[in-house]
Amino acid sequence: GARDRLRALRAAADPALRGGVTITFHVGEYELADTFVLDARDSGSEASPVVYAAAEGERVVWSGGSELSNWKSEGDGVWSCPLPAWAADHKGPAFRSLWIGDERLVWSGHPVWGSFMHVDAIPVGEPRGDWTKGQRAFVYADADADTWSHVEPGAEVVTFTRWVDSHLRVESIDRERRVVRFANPNVFELAPGDLYRIQGAPSLLDEDLEWCVAHDRVYVKHVSRPKGAVVPRLATLVRLAGEPESGRFVDHVEFRGIEFAHARWWFDDSNKLTWPSKDVIGFVQAANGAPGAIVGVGARRVAFNRCRIAHTEAYGIELAEACRENTLRHCTITDLGAGGVKLGETTIREGELLARDNVVEDCIITDGGKIHHQAIGVWIGQSPGNRLSHNLISDFDYSGISIGWTWGYGPSAAIGNTVEYNEIRNLGVRKGSIEPPLGDMAGIYTLGTQTDGVRTTTIHHNYFHDIAGRTIAWGIYFDEGSTGIVAENNLVLRTTHGSFHQHYGRDNIVRNNILLFGRDAQLWRSRREDHNSFTLERNIVVRTSGVMLNGDWNDHFTSRNNIFWSLNGPAVFPGNTQLETWANGRDTGSVVADPRVLIDAEKPWKIAPDSPAIGLGFVPFDLEGVGPRKSAR
Repeated sequence: GARDRLRALRAAADPALRGGVTITFHVGEYELADTFVLDARDSGSEASPVVYAAAEGERVVWSGGSELSNWKSEGDGVWSCPLPAWAADHKGPAFRSLWIGDERLVWSGHPVWGSFMHVDAIPVGEPRGDWTKGQRAFVYADADADTWSHVEPGAEVVTFTRWVDSHLRVESIDRERRVVRFANPNVFELAPGDLYRIQGAPSLLDEDLEWCVAHDRVYVKHVSRPKGAVVPRLATLVRLAGEPESGRFVDHVEFRGIEFAHARWWFDDSNKLTWPSKDVIGFVQAANGAPGAIVGVGARRVAFNRCRIAHTEAYGIELAEACRENTLRHCTITDLGAGGVKLGETTIREGELLARDNVVEDCIITDGGKIHHQAIGVWIGQSPGNRLSHNLISDFDYSGISIGWTWGYGPSAAIGNTVEYNEIRNLGVRKGSIEPPLGDMAGIYTLGTQTDGVRTTTIHHNYFHDIAGRTIAWGIYFDEGSTGIVAENNLVLRTTHGSFHQHYGRDNIVRNNILLFGRDAQLWRSRREDHNSFTLERNIVVRTSGVMLNGDWNDHFTSRNNIFWSLNGPAVFPGNTQLETWANGRDTGSVVADPRVLIDAEKPWKIAPDSPAIGLGFVPFDLEGVGPRKSAR
């Protein structure tokens, strides 16, 4: 109503609109009947912006959910209510989330979240040997036979292979041979030992705060009547619907202090994969095909200030085609079915249609991957000039940040992005998890060329820590042709496979970083090519376990003035040699010496004033202001 009234006032050239207009919402949860759409008619201007704001100090929620009602007790702590009419005829589960207040209940399954079962074997006749071809069956372990005796066709199995998950609908179960078959294939090839869990099975509703759907009713196991239980109904809460091909944009609009909650999403024909197979239900990387609860196309200078985006089944927000100079500041994006923020697209667009120059700063982006486990905190695709600054990104099953969408050295638009003063932590193993489900991940992951000779992607003054992968996980990871990136003045602490890894790339610079305590390795280089892979200079590298350097460290890289140290045994280099032997023709000026990092301090980037690293050119840096700063209202 307010939007339409504003359109009418603007059409009448009402002088009251001069100087801008603020539409204020007072305390309450506003259930959206449909997606709130703004188009070019709803734009403001620099002199006359349009603001949608929560009244100061009041909690305002725009919800895309529906509250469940008419509960009755089924005994044994189980309650049920009718499935909402809009969901009754839906093919497959109409929703995959249910909340009571801010708590996301668990879709009934086994084992409890954070633990997993393991694939025992692959049946004869299923494809083997090509990692891009997934199977439609596996053999479960004899130890899990009791669990499977309670599962019926129609339940869902989530598998974890390499860096992706797959969602497989159970088609049949051969309990004698322990073979379960699925209606759709795994995204990638399954192997014995891969992790999985079962969900959506009514027979597994056996833990408090679990829920399921059966026979057109919703069941919740809860100590009392589940008052205020909400399920998501709308896929998109807000759509910024510019028409960039026609030069019409949504411009100078601000959302201030509003919460956006309860967004539903699942695969449809528009976003199903064509590779490796059109039949798979899953994504190949970063769950980048999952949309945002807030979606922008042709949005310019739109601001989200002190907003909260929560309780989604996909990403929080995406700013896609032709979105430029938009900002997210002091926002909290949390409890996410997929990831937090998507900037840009997988497609390289020309001219004014290219998304670019957006800013995410002082935001908390946390607790994601609840449904699509390979989703990440912030994804930047084919988009230049974006800035990620002073954010906290934490508690995802996969990477924190990903930049680029070109595999190898082909054309790329991910040029000149800046990642600075962010804290990125607790990736792979979140609170309550037993082991990380995915691998091939990092605090920050890049691919493709990221410089045009003038602008280059820079990663500086970030704190990456506590990053774990089932197979491989690093702090900083240059993959698939990463070129022209500068990573400097970063602290990386406690990773499973190393602080830094380059698969393959060209002319990257890794300098003046503090790289501490990789479990299996400290630095990793996978592929030698006939050009300079990177320059590694003035870094502090300290190990307590694992090798110092892993992979191919023979030639075609530059290394100088680094300081290496081991707190547990000698510092050993490739070929089981000392630094002096390995460095011959490969490194100049590096030493093995105690850098005197104040490792036990609350600020592990501090080094003693007489550290020998300073003599090698290391410049002490301060991470005191890393992460979100306080909001100046």
